[in-house]
Amino acid sequence: MKHLTRIAACCSLAFLAACNDDNGNPFVINKPIQVTSLRFIGEQIVPFGQTFNGTTLGGFSSIDYRADNGSYYIMCDDASALQPVRYYTANLNFNQNQFSGVTFTSVTTLKRPDGSNFPSLAADRNNAIDPEGIRYDPTTMRIIWSSEGIRNVTLTPPTLNQPFLREANLDGSYVADFSVPSLFRIQATENGTRSNGGFEGIDLTADGRYLFAAQEEPLYEDGPRADVGVANSPTRIVQFNKATRQPIAQYAYQLDAVHQAPNPSNQFRLNGIVEVLTLSDKKLLVMERSFAVGATPDYSVKIYEVELAGATNISGLNSLQGANYKPVRKRLLLDVASTGIRRIDNLEGMTFGPKLPNGNRSLILVSDDNFSNAQISQFLAFEVRP
Repeated sequence: MKHLTRIAACCSLAFLAACNDDNGNPFVINKPIQVTSLRFIGEQIVPFGQTFNGTTLGGFSSIDYRADNGSYYIMCDDASALQPVRYYTANLNFNQNQFSGVTFTSVTTLKRPDGSNFPSLAADRNNAIDPEGIRYDPTTMRIIWSSEGIRNVTLTPPTLNQPFLREANLDGSYVADFSVPSLFRIQATENGTRSNGGFEGIDLTADGRYLFAAQEEPLYEDGPRADVGVANSPTRIVQFNKATRQPIAQYAYQLDAVHQAPNPSNQFRLNGIVEVLTLSDKKLLVMERSFAVGATPDYSVKIYEVELAGATNISGLNSLQGANYKPVRKRLLLDVASTGIRRIDNLEGMTFGPKLPNGNRSLILVSDDNFSNAQISQFLAFEVRP
């Protein structure tokens, strides 16, 4: 009861009210973000091969906005033999009418728990990683980042690198790991997660109490991948208590079918969750990405509003095949193809940015560069209409 009383008292204050939880830790009560529609503002391109401070720009898998200084943190998932595991800091210049530039200001190498650099793929495949999500935590002035893990089945026995969620200082040094449920660990056999299906999208709630992490593709135990004509393949969204770094709930999200048949038919295709944003502790934005080699178009990105309330907590289900559960509800907000952009690459990152001159919030999307021959990285700006 005292906890409820404290929340009521905080909510009677200003729009953002600093409060303490039952353990004395501060948190903030925020009004849920409302998103009715998204209006495209503009695009900026980073050409393939552009460099910054001795590193090659590109392969951007996640982006987050730091409100107190107006900068952006951008994760790079380029795990090549030549580049360190890193994130960039940048400034983005846009208003409600145009997007005029991206300026990179620093690059930070992320470290392993022992303080050393991650080895390159050439040096040690078993310990190299595939970094995906990044979020700035203003309550600790640290970042939280994710790796989806790598399972190399071409070797005998297969090499395994487990997915993780990790807290780090802004200088890239290790702080602590979140406790990933054992079901998500990569196994040597096909009873484990897929090599490219780990935690792709992450986000903190505005009050800093919860972290959501989305599995890109279904676990093997949960059923087949989304495929051409096969919708409702379930993947999982995990909710963590940020203070304890422990999982507290899981929800099933049903993916759309792959948008087009690949050409030729035996070529690579996939669909999965690539990013999440929290609107409240019960409502998310989810970016869903579909790709099929040789299809026309070969690529599709859709953004959904997702309601967790009423969905089953599936934490106790080790398999969703034949299980009785209620998935989250999803409502289409934007098909990126409707913006008229001539080409979209592997869009993977999404963040709310600052308010625009008209008072509406902005939304920024960023792409990897591995789904097109041009290998460009893109930044897209949108206006959020409440």
